Amino acid sequence: MKKGFFLLLLSLLIITPGCQQKKEVANEYNIVPLPNQMVPQEGRFQLSKTVKVIAAECTPEVIAVADSFISQIALTSGIKMQLLTQNDNAYSPAIIFHPESSIPDEGYKLVVTPENITISASQPNGFFYGVQTLYQLLPPVVYGDKLNKRANWSIPAVEIEDAPRFSYRGMMLDVCRNFSSVEYVKKFIDMLAMHKMNIFHWHLTDDQGWRIEIKKYPELTKTGANRKETLIDYYYTNYPQIFDGKPTGGYYTQEQIKEIIDYAASKYITVIPEIEMPGHALAAIASYPYLSCNPDSVYDVPGTWGIFEEVYCPKEETFAFLEGVIDEVAELFPSPYIHVGGDECYKTAWKSCEECQALIKKLGLKDDTTPNPVDGKLHTKEEKLQSYVITRMEKYINSKGKNIIGWDEILEGGLAPNATVMSWQGVEGGMNAAKQGHNAIMTPSPYMYLDYYQEDPETAPITIGGYVTLKMTYNYNPVADDADELVKKHIIGVQGNAWNEYMQTEERRDYQIFPKMTAIAETAWTEDANKDWNDYCSRLEEEFERLDILGVQACRNYFDVNVNTKVLNDTLMVILDCFNPNAEVRYTIDGSTPTPKSTLYTGPFALKNNINLKVAAFKDGKTIGNVRHKPLYGNLIAGKSFTTSHPIGWLKGDILGENDLIYGDSITMGLTNGKRGNNASYIPWSIYHMSDESQELIFTVKLDETATIHKIIFGSLYNPAFRILPVGSVKVETSTNGKEYTEITHETFTREYPEKGRKAYTDEVTFTPTEALYVKLTFHNGGTLRNGIDCRRDTPGEILQADLCIDEIEIY
Repeated sequence: MKKGFFLLLLSLLIITPGCQQKKEVANEYNIVPLPNQMVPQEGRFQLSKTVKVIAAECTPEVIAVADSFISQIALTSGIKMQLLTQNDNAYSPAIIFHPESSIPDEGYKLVVTPENITISASQPNGFFYGVQTLYQLLPPVVYGDKLNKRANWSIPAVEIEDAPRFSYRGMMLDVCRNFSSVEYVKKFIDMLAMHKMNIFHWHLTDDQGWRIEIKKYPELTKTGANRKETLIDYYYTNYPQIFDGKPTGGYYTQEQIKEIIDYAASKYITVIPEIEMPGHALAAIASYPYLSCNPDSVYDVPGTWGIFEEVYCPKEETFAFLEGVIDEVAELFPSPYIHVGGDECYKTAWKSCEECQALIKKLGLKDDTTPNPVDGKLHTKEEKLQSYVITRMEKYINSKGKNIIGWDEILEGGLAPNATVMSWQGVEGGMNAAKQGHNAIMTPSPYMYLDYYQEDPETAPITIGGYVTLKMTYNYNPVADDADELVKKHIIGVQGNAWNEYMQTEERRDYQIFPKMTAIAETAWTEDANKDWNDYCSRLEEEFERLDILGVQACRNYFDVNVNTKVLNDTLMVILDCFNPNAEVRYTIDGSTPTPKSTLYTGPFALKNNINLKVAAFKDGKTIGNVRHKPLYGNLIAGKSFTTSHPIGWLKGDILGENDLIYGDSITMGLTNGKRGNNASYIPWSIYHMSDESQELIFTVKLDETATIHKIIFGSLYNPAFRILPVGSVKVETSTNGKEYTEITHETFTREYPEKGRKAYTDEVTFTPTEALYVKLTFHNGGTLRNGIDCRRDTPGEILQADLCIDEIEIY
């Protein structure tokens, strides 16, 4: 199948029923996810009241799918088609539901001619997916709840033979950090079904909230489902952290859970519950303190995020509690799986717990002295105790006729026999599990995490951090073509994860999840060889029309222009990227608002001077998104490589590489990329760790040629909660040979810090014009911080040297 083939637009003439006037119509196939085999044809099938829907020899489930289609068409078009359950092969025009046993499970065939439509499948879910494709071939208003007789109620002719790449196509929704209403959960399920996803992973328990009614343990929802307040701003913005003082809570009754399970089942979606263990248990421990290693303590459901030391104590009382919970969960959920979490379990409490240490001794667990052959790591006896917990609970869950799924930490200390691994810490966990013959689901951060920034943080609401564009998510391939056969066999699917720490409202959830979920759906359904980023983007414009009609408040960065810089052929270039392939990108460099007559962007251009860039996407002479404003700084070292006395830390600037992978430019590393840092997030900054032994960062750069310089400008960040203070002083030195340097100036800064939050400082140092080929800048850090007072106490010591976050360094 040739990429781009589905962009084919077939111009044709059709005669509108009831008149002889000819009208030109273009056939388009904006289907998401993309079918694996599709051949466009000429002509269109016209819906009308004369069309019969024939479901002969079909099961009641398939008849229900057909009837639902008839009802939706009647609701939105006013066209009322008759359902026939008897054979009438001679009737035309007709939409025929045709059972065909040779088609694989979940697969379908769809043949549309001007005379008839035939949907063939072997299973009810295959017919359901065929209908989802049919909906996407109709005008987007078919997804609404209002009558629209003006729409073109016809379907382009096509031949489709389709089946999914993976059997597990999932999305996870976290309802613990911020609760989601029953109505929103159903809307979420609707979106999964529309895109042929078949798994709803429901994250129901965590430190910040217990959301499922367990009748045996009523305190779980009386106490564990409620917290007194919630963190304001990003986790590391303030210390002490600031809270909103507003009580919040919520949980699902067992009747509501049954209702949601049934609703999902009607759309061929399996609901997998997640009951976290042994970590992420503070809501349960607050409800029943005896579950902890310190049962005499009083615990609160936390209103902040992160990982907590309070975890389940693996004693008999705890296992009895967990088994009681599983009894009710297993009864409620028909899913073949129960997800047990298993991630981010601190072992601090276990190390000092007499009962835990006695159990470790009884089980004969010891620290590894040689690396584990599976993952090459040394595991502690406490990590092996976690393996015991998971394995024991797996046996109990197996006794209920179900298997477990766990995050990839369940590999620690040995994998439970029948477990499926959900690989989130990159891809290694899933690959290791698959090589052992265990099934694995690929859900790696950052690709499949929907709580990261997906557009420039300066224009976006606060998220958990990171920077993962729609393009980066789309281009993730969970199983490489050259993977061995065992891996291909045991990687059973993919999943996107919507963690809700910073999705406080349903509107925010929509913004973070969509349209990225559609990219994940295409990865899950469409063979990698058939995927194409540009083709996907061409189909996405109509997808946004559907999302709008469904009331989904998606991120609309697709209609905006992303401003990037990158070194190409030794020159720092400005790259303007709009994902909408039908848009014209126009820009100005003087700060004026772009118009349809502004400069048309045709490709990357060199950043030679400071420019006040404004850019927007246009279609038919009108802006389709936001005007993006981004000053850029083309100075003497823009795009230049450099050396530093310290290695760069985990923040490395915001340059995007191939497929939008962050940190994609090893030359500028964010310091000489022409873009200054800001208050919005950490993404643009480069971080350098300071210590008692060294509080200075030395930055050295060579100019293209000897030049007269008179000024440097640099940015640094104030964020004591993150152990960061701005530059305290800077020394400027120059050289003509890179060996002997002359000090030009040394300036110390006195600053007024804000009472809370973080702040970006831009400092300018001027001096007598000086000839230079090499420039050396020595940045001294901003001083010290009081551990546990100015910042969270995560390391020993009372006084800590502040780290440096720098961006941008400019020389004029």
